[in-house]
Amino acid sequence: MRRLLSANQLISLDGFFTQARYFRQQPYQQIERRLGFAPGRLAGGWWLLFLEQMPSPADFEFMGYSYMSGGVAQGHLRPGRMTAEQELIAGKYDVFGLKQRTIRQTFRLNGPDRLAKVIPVDGPSGSMPYPPGSGVPQWKLVHPLPFRVWGFVGPGQVYISDQITRVG
Repeated sequence: MRRLLSANQLISLDGFFTQARYFRQQPYQQIERRLGFAPGRLAGGWWLLFLEQMPSPADFEFMGYSYMSGGVAQGHLRPGRMTAEQELIAGKYDVFGLKQRTIRQTFRLNGPDRLAKVIPVDGPSGSMPYPPGSGVPQWKLVHPLPFRVWGFVGPGQVYISDQITRVG
């Protein structure tokens, strides 16, 4: 299913997100490795979206790093496996306090660290599991929040700050 998006469009989404810094000046193959997309998943291009509203502690869950496919150490969520947030809860950590600190110290809506989401041009992959990524911090929105479509990064292009350039 091809997702119809356009630059500057406002769209409410949930799901995984990270920081824009991990996409800057990177060819699609590197972004695939970083985020845990299957090889070639972004070859046809991808949409870059930026979160428009600061999440509250109730809006997101900790999912660790992208090498934790589905937020789970050593693989995708299966019976008996816990997500990063579930592990924190089981360990009796103050998850609400950790979320408040993350919002204050890590989350940004502007600049190179702003909260961002990548959507392959061909849309969601359905139930296909994602391979482990290379270790980019990730969180998961559990309630849809507004994202602004920054733009489309096509084949042979890279995202550089607030512009796109051709590779090679």
